[in-house]
Amino acid sequence: MIVVLIITFILILLITIFGLQNGMPMDVKFLFWNLHTSLITVVFGSGIVGAAIVAILTLPKLVSKHLNEKRLTKKLSSVSKLSAEEPSSGK
Repeated sequence: MIVVLIITFILILLITIFGLQNGMPMDVKFLFWNLHTSLITVVFGSGIVGAAIVAILTLPKLVSKHLNEKRLTKKLSSVSKLSAEEPSSGK
């Protein structure tokens, strides 16, 4: 987990350095839009859009894991209750 955080921090740092060193104005054309903005805005905007797409695509898997964990916790609780109710057979 810590390795992923370190790699993420390094990538964000590199993108920030790239954006700050290349802050020149530029024209961005996408479909019917024509926008005059700086390169740093395009780089950061692309990063944010990419992060949002990854988050949206990961969300169903996270919800599924959470629901599975709740189901297993409930099952473990019921098994624990059953084992506590059974009389000791050793004595």
